[in-house]
Amino acid sequence: MTIAARHPMQSDPPQPARGEILTGTALLGDQLSLPTDGETVVAAPVGDDLVLISGVTDTMPSVVPVLLNGDPSMSMTASVLTWIRRDVPPEASIGFVAVVPVQVAGRVRIRSIVMRRKGQQARYTLIRRALPLSTFMNIVSGDAGSEFPQVADGVTQALLTGRNDPKRIGAALSLLTATARNDGFVEVMGTVDTGEILLQGWSSELPVDQSRLIVSHDGLVTGEFKSAKVQRDDLGERGYGFVGILDTGDTTVDLQRLQRLFFRGHHGWRTLDIYDRRVHLASTDVPAHIRDVLPRAAANSETLTTLRRAGERFDGRDTVSGLKEPVRIGMDMVLELPKGGLLVSGWMLDPERLVESVILHVGKQSAAIDGTWTRLARPDVTTAFQQDGAFAQRLDPQRHDHGFLAFVPGLSSASQEPVYFELSVGGETAAFYPLKPIRWSSRRALDRVMSVLDPRSAATTMAIETHIGPMIQSFDHQKPRAIEFRDFGYDESASRTGLIVGGGFETEDILVALCLLALDPDTRDVPIIVSVPAELFGRIAVEVQRLASFYSLGIRLVAADGVQDTCDALEAAVHVTKLETLIFLSAGVLPRRQGWLPLMERAYRTRGGKVLVSPTVVFEDNSICFAGTLLDQHERKLVDRYLGYPCDAIRDAEPTEVMAGSTACFIVSRSAFQDIGGFSQTYLSVKEKGRDLCLKLKLAGTPSLWLPEVEMIAADIGPDEANLPWQRLTQHVDRWSFDRRWSLLVANMRGVE
Repeated sequence: MTIAARHPMQSDPPQPARGEILTGTALLGDQLSLPTDGETVVAAPVGDDLVLISGVTDTMPSVVPVLLNGDPSMSMTASVLTWIRRDVPPEASIGFVAVVPVQVAGRVRIRSIVMRRKGQQARYTLIRRALPLSTFMNIVSGDAGSEFPQVADGVTQALLTGRNDPKRIGAALSLLTATARNDGFVEVMGTVDTGEILLQGWSSELPVDQSRLIVSHDGLVTGEFKSAKVQRDDLGERGYGFVGILDTGDTTVDLQRLQRLFFRGHHGWRTLDIYDRRVHLASTDVPAHIRDVLPRAAANSETLTTLRRAGERFDGRDTVSGLKEPVRIGMDMVLELPKGGLLVSGWMLDPERLVESVILHVGKQSAAIDGTWTRLARPDVTTAFQQDGAFAQRLDPQRHDHGFLAFVPGLSSASQEPVYFELSVGGETAAFYPLKPIRWSSRRALDRVMSVLDPRSAATTMAIETHIGPMIQSFDHQKPRAIEFRDFGYDESASRTGLIVGGGFETEDILVALCLLALDPDTRDVPIIVSVPAELFGRIAVEVQRLASFYSLGIRLVAADGVQDTCDALEAAVHVTKLETLIFLSAGVLPRRQGWLPLMERAYRTRGGKVLVSPTVVFEDNSICFAGTLLDQHERKLVDRYLGYPCDAIRDAEPTEVMAGSTACFIVSRSAFQDIGGFSQTYLSVKEKGRDLCLKLKLAGTPSLWLPEVEMIAADIGPDEANLPWQRLTQHVDRWSFDRRWSLLVANMRGVE
């Protein structure tokens, strides 16, 4: 759309200083005035769908049909604002501003406008190029004189009606800033936990109860303001105090950037400025402040109810424990993931089922958890309250489902905002319970959560599938990394193959493994990288140096950060070597006899290095711990073959390609390992981490090979220990995570029975 050869997009309205439009300085500088011939007009575009047109006439209604360029397809309705001109001919006695919604697209040049009034047509021609809004309004101001504030009010109202266009908002802000008269100040402000804003100050025209405020805050934001009068002895006849709640809907207002508030008074637009020494209340201080002011507040019942409810919001206190109703709550843990999401675990005692909802709040974010949580048996809670007079006659001694567990993704307390439960009790009462999240910096933080779960319970299965599993899937655990290393006779320049020993938190396992490697002529000359948790590095360094010197070993000792298991230790070491081929060995796994390394290397070289080779792993009682993971063709799932069988069951077995090898000991190329991203961090145990690694390698073209003639002894775990409740829960969680990622793909794979 073009007005006299100038597109409105080329004329962004500047932001005049406060009062500039009324001074007429732009008018004098441009030497412009309102056309008074009754045939020509001036115009100013606002955005790309609105134009203001001004001229004179003898009479003009407030709404008129208009026609642009004489084109019937460009007809619309304009709102008109008028003023009386003094000492002029009758045909020019009325000045007007028409707000025309330009419902045309493209670069249409507007040359004329026809207005239909009282059955007659008044045709006007645009005499000059489009004017900036400030210049246009100064021309109107100079002609309208004392009636200009009413005209500016009407134009502002028109600009604020319709779509939320940035240029309209900028124009409206310019007019409001220039024409609105100060009517008081905001002296106290704060945000209620539900997002509404408390405002307190004084005014002389602010409507009591319901009013519409326009907030100057990076543009303009509108909101509904419910306020009450507050008696102020310090104001005299100047005005009255007010306190109210501003609701801006889904729009968030940063109170630190609040500039001023506009409202429509009895005689036009008014503004409330922000007192430079204003009090900014914390969210938890707002309710108490409202409760203090309420006895002096006067308003209708609806407004007072709004204020009273705001005064009953969360103020940092536990109000559940003070309820007269038989409802109590307690927390075991509130666990927060680094990238958002909260796991809440605790109990709620509500024998009469009075609690209608339980909402988890994190600042302005919230989520109802009582519809998704998993209820758990907590007989300890039943026992603890059996002697409590408020509960003794209400508790069912056979019912213990007081515990709960819930994972809520997306919520984060990183901004230090309060975290709490809101309980709706009996439909009227809201009770609050503050929470203290702890950051999940380690997967060991799950120990406390898992300790309340019974591996045999169906509720535990539901908790894992609904809460714990999704939480671990969304947990972006930092990859382990090497933060320091020391070399003791280490030199990898003349070798293609290196041996990585991944240590856990047991010093003895690492030292025993090094001694056995030193006594084997096939491994003593191989570059050895020992990777241990950073906490262990200082304690073990001297002993590793002594062994390296005594046995003439070449060892690089690595301190790894973020280690939760031996897989993490192994992965951290990969980044401190350039060797092409790596043999990974967990410190708790020991070779049964010498000569194992050449056999594994030969199998690896025979396949051109495009394979992961794993040996047989046996327990100390000579039963099989690992003899290849295969695909069960009937159930279409992965199974560990011969698990628990005596070693005699695999005598004379041939090397076999399997679906997955073992992380206890394997050989693979460094590039293949790094290309698929190493071990995944979404598992709690090394078993599923190993399966996941091997499947990723298989998809990338590196299959797994089981080598039965090489045997390793798993000295770190026995068959009985594997069945402890903690291990069973861990296996359940990891199985859920693995199946969620791989079950469909595995079901469609070809494997070996």
